[in-house]
Amino acid sequence: MLRIAVDAMGGDHAPACVVDGVVHALQESSNRFEIVLIGQSAKVEPLLAAHDVNSLNLKFLDAPEVVAMDDFPATAVKTKQQSSLVKGLQLCKTKQADAFVSAGNTGAQMAASLFVLGRIPGVLRPTIYAYFPRLGEGLTNMVDIGANIDCKPEHLVQFAEMLTIYQHYGAGIGKPVTGLLNIGEEEGKGTEMLKQAYTLLKKSDSQGKITFIGNIEGNDILKGHVSIVVCDGLVGNAVLKFGESIPEFLGILFKQSLEKLVASGQMDQNTVKITTDLFKGMLEPFDVENFGGVPFLGVDGISIVGHGRSSSKAIKNMIYMAEHMIEKRVNAHIAEVLIDE
Repeated sequence: MLRIAVDAMGGDHAPACVVDGVVHALQESSNRFEIVLIGQSAKVEPLLAAHDVNSLNLKFLDAPEVVAMDDFPATAVKTKQQSSLVKGLQLCKTKQADAFVSAGNTGAQMAASLFVLGRIPGVLRPTIYAYFPRLGEGLTNMVDIGANIDCKPEHLVQFAEMLTIYQHYGAGIGKPVTGLLNIGEEEGKGTEMLKQAYTLLKKSDSQGKITFIGNIEGNDILKGHVSIVVCDGLVGNAVLKFGESIPEFLGILFKQSLEKLVASGQMDQNTVKITTDLFKGMLEPFDVENFGGVPFLGVDGISIVGHGRSSSKAIKNMIYMAEHMIEKRVNAHIAEVLIDE
């Protein structure tokens, strides 16, 4: 049976939402995996007592320390060895768990994952990606979205190769397509680093490791022409945070417009409900909680990170993502490709 370690203290709404998410995942899945929940006993055990956990494949492990959201990553990893974050990854390192899940400090989790688990042989830098909505079927991932700010051309190429492997084996996409985010579609556009990355991405395409269609611009991201958008972490994080602000911004505009129409008598309550449901459905593709979290690609183990604002639904889906990564053997496939390089 698969065993997944879960950080009970990670996230803005921890540990309550984490406990709820863990319980829901086990109940919904009919106990098809085991969960080791790790956190401060004084805060977690009373929450567990409120649920009927005796029938669940759930174990609790005390961890007296907590890595806070504002802790400096490298320092937290070194000074808080008894934290739920470090202890969970150590379970993976010693093969007492098959995967680790947390909605806590992303930088600290990346640092701890590297320190405890190390890299897959051949990986230059582990990376992290994000989901973006798109027109039509399928999915779009952007990489990197903040783990690597100062990237070299060869890093961008390897990000594309690892994400291609994930999409093929983990998401069932037969032929993932990569585009390089740039200021124009022409080959000679962008900084010297982007020009070199373009050349190396073409080489990787010729070797059959990726399918590269060239440069894309910001207005191409949501159109669905590519399934992989490659950029450095500075650009990727800026685009991600802008994208995350869109639903809230549109929601405010929608509410203001709706109130004006109701006040003027142009819209009755039945129409308000229909319009509101339509608007919520339109924003559904922006809901990252449907995916829960994402794995660090290139880490020699399965370490899943979620948004700090994760709800119990997101925690549940992060656990399913961990199970999925284990079953699809994505890390093994990445290792196979990189060893051949």
